[in-house]
Amino acid sequence: MKTFFSRILPLVMLVALLTLTGCPTKEVTSAKVYISQNNWDKAIEQLEQAIQITPKDPEAHYLLGEGYGNKGMWDKMNQMFNASLALAPTFATQIKNTREKYWVSSFNQGVSKVNAKEGQTADLEGAINEFASAIQIDPSRVEAYKNLAYSYLRSNNTPSAIATYEKYLTVNPREVTILNEVTRLYMEAKDYSKAEETAQRTLAIDAANLDAISNLAMAYDLGGQNDKALATYETALAKNPNDQDLLFNLARLHYLNKEYDKAIELFQKVITLNPEDYDANLNVGNAYLTMADDLRKSLVEKETAKQTVSDADVAKLKDFYKAAIPFLEKAIAVKSDNSAIYYNLGVAYINIGDQTKGAEFFNKAEQLRK
Repeated sequence: MKTFFSRILPLVMLVALLTLTGCPTKEVTSAKVYISQNNWDKAIEQLEQAIQITPKDPEAHYLLGEGYGNKGMWDKMNQMFNASLALAPTFATQIKNTREKYWVSSFNQGVSKVNAKEGQTADLEGAINEFASAIQIDPSRVEAYKNLAYSYLRSNNTPSAIATYEKYLTVNPREVTILNEVTRLYMEAKDYSKAEETAQRTLAIDAANLDAISNLAMAYDLGGQNDKALATYETALAKNPNDQDLLFNLARLHYLNKEYDKAIELFQKVITLNPEDYDANLNVGNAYLTMADDLRKSLVEKETAKQTVSDADVAKLKDFYKAAIPFLEKAIAVKSDNSAIYYNLGVAYINIGDQTKGAEFFNKAEQLRK
């Protein structure tokens, strides 16, 4: 005679087990009562006991996450939410909505504190706290990183801005605009090796990115790697031949290398693009004066050695002084408070034989010094 007890018994036991585990513990039940009364302190106390007793209960972890969120304990909130999701997806929607609610609240409060109303001062410290909270609540939301970094920059805290952007790049490592901004900030902080490294990271993503090439050239330049800087500036200019900053920086490097003809050529390109560029005009004038000074010294050495100084050499010396004058005069027309420029103009005019103009500029230089 056949019996069915051996098949029925396991089924009954399974149903009983499911019924048992589906029931909330008394701690969770008590916590729900406290939550309905908005007594989160007591609810948290009960839920902390609940996860000790039943560590695999996704509801207890979820509710405890809600409690921690209510108290602004974001790290603990996420710890509980993640534990709940690891056990079962049952409360995934509630968890998503809770994170969204708190993230939006913190983010919007941060924006409000940065964008002060007319007549009020921005609360940058408060904004920093709010954006930092938003990042804790949901580290995957990148908007808060950008605003936090901006708030640090407004607070003149460049190291914290850099650190925030670097965290952003762990979430979104291929955003070229942020990489370029971080490179710029490293240069501002005089960490040229880091600037070089970050520029290279950018170029690994976008090899033709002009800002990254320019930043790399500047990092080499400021870091004292002149040969690499020159080559990289040339690469950048090949892609954008009318970039005034690139032209100016390459000209400056040639000037520092005493390659005055190349420097003058590039500075004059800057002036063609922007005739009012004070520094470019000043540097062309000074380059011609330096060339004149070098030539004068060599001619004096020739005379001392009883060698013949040709009329061509004298004419060339005079031409250098003459060439400097219009650029130095343009510089003082743009900005007239530098006594050294007036003095240099006096020197140039004296050396082309205009004693009256020379004396006039010497007097102006003296007046400005006083």
